Amino acid sequence: MKKILIYLFVLASIFTACEDDLNVTPIDPNLVFGDEVYSSLDGYQQVLAKIYSSYNVAGQKGDNNESDLSTISDGGMSAYLRNYWNMQTLPTGEAMNAWNDNGLVPLQNANWSADNQYVAGMFYRLYYMIALTNEFLSKSASGSVVEQNQEAIAGMRAEARLIRAIAYYHGIDLYGKLSIIDENSTEQYPTPVDRKTLFNWIISQLEDEIIPDLPAAGTAEYGHMDAGTAYMVLAKMYINAVNFSGVENPVDGKVSYDEVIKYTELVNAAYTLDSNYRKLFSIDNDECTGIIFALAVDASRTRGFSASQYVMSAGTNGALGNFVGIPSSTWGGNHATRSIYDKFQARPAGDSRGKTQSIDETLDYRTMLVINAGLDMANPLDYTQGLNVTKFKNKSSDGTTSGSDPYFVDTDYPMFRLADSYLMYAEAVLRGGNGSMSTALGYVNEVIARAYDGSHANDISQSQLTLDFLLEERGREFYWEGYRRQDLIRFGKFTTNTYLWPWKGGTQNGRAIDAYRVVYPIPSAELASNPNASQNDDNY
Repeated sequence: MKKILIYLFVLASIFTACEDDLNVTPIDPNLVFGDEVYSSLDGYQQVLAKIYSSYNVAGQKGDNNESDLSTISDGGMSAYLRNYWNMQTLPTGEAMNAWNDNGLVPLQNANWSADNQYVAGMFYRLYYMIALTNEFLSKSASGSVVEQNQEAIAGMRAEARLIRAIAYYHGIDLYGKLSIIDENSTEQYPTPVDRKTLFNWIISQLEDEIIPDLPAAGTAEYGHMDAGTAYMVLAKMYINAVNFSGVENPVDGKVSYDEVIKYTELVNAAYTLDSNYRKLFSIDNDECTGIIFALAVDASRTRGFSASQYVMSAGTNGALGNFVGIPSSTWGGNHATRSIYDKFQARPAGDSRGKTQSIDETLDYRTMLVINAGLDMANPLDYTQGLNVTKFKNKSSDGTTSGSDPYFVDTDYPMFRLADSYLMYAEAVLRGGNGSMSTALGYVNEVIARAYDGSHANDISQSQLTLDFLLEERGREFYWEGYRRQDLIRFGKFTTNTYLWPWKGGTQNGRAIDAYRVVYPIPSAELASNPNASQNDDNY
């Protein structure tokens, strides 16, 4: 299989490739960096920076359309978090795409196939990230630089392992069975393992190999992951254990919901809920105390078409560009069905997360949802129909200062948030975990009160704290952050005809989705090129 040689070019994690397109189709576990990169501690730090930047930057030159992968013809559309967001959001009604793209329309209509370019793009993007981390782990295992900087290198190796574990966490969620490829793998054609085996491997990596060498929760240098991020991934794994592994308690001797309680308690003790919800999605969100890990996005140093750039640019048109703070990069692509709006109508007025205005009004900087041509959506390919979501802004949280560039954004992308830990704790208690119901209620009401500018007047009672309420509250708190598909599957609502939203399954009034679509298919390209690969469901 093709080996890929990458040489470090500049400190800001921009690399030059000696292969034309860095094509890693099929999976290539043998990604190789030039040895000279590893001749100093700075070199190791720069390689780690490249790995982090791969969440947002698709290729070697940042803001152009070159990509590390050739699976998606438009390099700008191939970045990790852009694909992840699309796959977690478009099938849920939280977003519809108006571009009439022959790959995105099947995602939002829930009729994708194994030939879909975005299904394949995400699959190979995961393995590209895994290959990057494996190469770093291989090169940092020994050598004079390693011996002279043991503590620093050990911490960087733990970060690389954590990024790899997150790729596998995303992979088990999206595709089910995957091949375990680590820094010692030599198999030319990787063999997938069953979901329970993969689940246990991810857990063991996090608990045994990663956490001991990470900084304590909440203490890492900004833009780096620490134990808090690992705790969040463990909580996410355990709360989704049934869907990810097929059994409720896949790890011998451990009760999954008790593990959720344990890890969310560790997170909750280390971070503080921010009082200002808007700030989480503004250019000053690097000051937030309730973001456990945010991907650093900078208009001059980490230009890409993914993460917060994609959410903002694809979610606005020319009429909203100045309001959001990106007058030169409005793509008029993603808009939302009224399902987001309706979740707020079920609660008392004044929830700041659902502040809605008409496009004809003078828009308040606090507005999150804009009604353009009309709230109802008759045509998903008309961007002006339904809701335009302005939750993420390239402006300060008080609305007074715009980002440094009219096209590229300065708003960091929050990947893990404290509010999620609060709500997972409550969910685990309701599902039988060994936690406190009063603590669970308190956490939920803290999230709600923040939405009402600190007022507890709209708190819920213990009798109101149900799984159904939590699903809707998660929809109010996390819309357009890439959570919804996973949440709907976990709550048993993704495919059913008893929980509908506009355009679910590609019909205006909504319909049931085929049950097997709780996972995406293994791409046809992988099946054709890897004799050990097999499809994850016979219906594909």
